[in-house]
Amino acid sequence: MFGDLNNYHEEDEILDALKRYRDMLSLHTGIYIDLCEYECIIDYYIEQLNFKDAIKAVGHAIKQHPYAASLKTRYAQLLIETGKPARALGIIKSMGEDEPTDFEFYLAKGIALNLTGKHIEARKSFERAFQLCSEGRDELAYNIAQSYMQIGMLSQATRYLIQAYRYNEDNILVLYDLASHYEKLDCPEKSIVYYKKYLDLDPFAEHVWNNLGLIYTGLDDIEKASEAFDLAVAINPSYFPAYYNKAEMLVLNNDIQGAIRVYYELLDCDCTNTKALCDLGTCFEEIGYNKEALIHFQKALEISGSCSDAWYGSGLIYYRQRKFRLSISSFKKAVGLQPVNSDYWFMLGEAYVAMGKLNQAINAYSRASELNPLDFEAWMACAQVLYRKKRIEEAICMLLRLYQYNHDNPTLNYRLAAYYTYQGDIRNALMYFEKGLTINFQEHKEVFKRFPKTKSCRDFQSMVENHIHS
Repeated sequence: MFGDLNNYHEEDEILDALKRYRDMLSLHTGIYIDLCEYECIIDYYIEQLNFKDAIKAVGHAIKQHPYAASLKTRYAQLLIETGKPARALGIIKSMGEDEPTDFEFYLAKGIALNLTGKHIEARKSFERAFQLCSEGRDELAYNIAQSYMQIGMLSQATRYLIQAYRYNEDNILVLYDLASHYEKLDCPEKSIVYYKKYLDLDPFAEHVWNNLGLIYTGLDDIEKASEAFDLAVAINPSYFPAYYNKAEMLVLNNDIQGAIRVYYELLDCDCTNTKALCDLGTCFEEIGYNKEALIHFQKALEISGSCSDAWYGSGLIYYRQRKFRLSISSFKKAVGLQPVNSDYWFMLGEAYVAMGKLNQAINAYSRASELNPLDFEAWMACAQVLYRKKRIEEAICMLLRLYQYNHDNPTLNYRLAAYYTYQGDIRNALMYFEKGLTINFQEHKEVFKRFPKTKSCRDFQSMVENHIHS
């Protein structure tokens, strides 16, 4: 978070200081190490992201140099990095009138204040840091922006990022964060501006071309998006996200053949990529080429028998080919590998219904609805199988649970009306039927067709007539 804010001694001097420090620890002796050497040791551990040993070194350093404000500043910085801002603030406050006059201290203090909810005091501390900082103000502003981003104060973060950009228009970290920040704020045009500025400095950054392609995709500018994705893979043919993103963009724009070509390009780079094989299989399935789809799902399974998407894809093809036994076997393999995937359980339920195994279907549909309570189709399918099993009261209970979140759905209202009719509860049946008519009048014809008992009921017919003439 604090950036490259320290100067380091020559490597041999650092190694010598490290050796004496480690000797001191292993021999449990009081070897004297001067302040500058301790700072190098601490910074060495920080560079290695070894915060535990850095904090340990700070502790030993403070024992030998109890009045060194720079050590206490580093200690506060490390506490902030390790998620202990309140303790960091305690260290800072303990310094009292001995507060150092360098910007690093006020940066650390401001960040600690921000993280503990004291935003007004934090802003004052940041202002003081700017007053004391003569060089590298872009990095200071960038670190302050990071602090605000960490606590979700995006408008403040943006203000400091722009300030960092004004101090140094060539700071590549600032440009990238501004671009991604505006992307999160749903300001794609501004995001594009800063990504392009980044690419002016580093035109071979494939991940930035990929990000640019995603923004153009969101703007429905297919030509520019394709160009950006193509540049990403031209720079790095093994940068697979660009292939996937371009293919998904083409699928969304109904260019399945174009997506197929992209997946083949990816497979030219990595013929064992099971995700690409599965996505390719799905594309072939979309255009009705079931044989080709199955070939690619099976290729994926030859590479990895634990590829759940390949088992699921194979199951879908077998289901459409009415090879229900094979379909059930494939779906069972898929749910065995990913037992929390509601789509897999739903299709297993569909395959069981096709085979007439209704009890197993109820279990599969129930599992799908448990995993995804918003899966309307799973709830409806399960209720329908319960109805077929003459377990009408259970079917009604299931739909009533669904009803609290979907009370304006005409199909659900009509289905409840039908089930209540077959249960002999005409009063409730009429209530839900009338609501169904109000929401979608035409759909009552489908109810009459699927549930003949409703059509033969005079009260339903009268209600339809009243709606026609009202």
